[in-house]
Amino acid sequence: MNDPVDQWHRQKTTAITAMLGVSLIAGIVITAVAPGAVETGIPLGIQLAANVLLFVLGFRWLHADSAQLDIRRPLWLNLGIILLAAIFVPYYFYKTRPEGARLAPILSFFGLVFACALSSAIGTLLMGAIQPGSTPPATF
Repeated sequence: MNDPVDQWHRQKTTAITAMLGVSLIAGIVITAVAPGAVETGIPLGIQLAANVLLFVLGFRWLHADSAQLDIRRPLWLNLGIILLAAIFVPYYFYKTRPEGARLAPILSFFGLVFACALSSAIGTLLMGAIQPGSTPPATF
């Protein structure tokens, strides 16, 4: 029927896709609510909601990964991921992957962070382009 490994892989893929979607929507909503957010500051409530959603989705991915590999994460690691994800998520990958297979997931994590930032920027550009009275985006 349903292979458990396939189920966890599907959940991980869904979580990553949702993270990119939340980032895109956050960029759109921030630009719609505060068109000059880059100069004046991002509305704190919207940014907080987006960050909480990204953490929930990130932990959903980590849960699926841990279940797929039959790994139990200690509480201190979960707290570390919440407080300093840029350090503790790569540490999680380093400790849970065999030697020789550690670099790819660590680089993929930083690639996902970059992709989320890019997705948010695309949402900002899209909303800025269709918003009435907005100035066209600057070209470099």
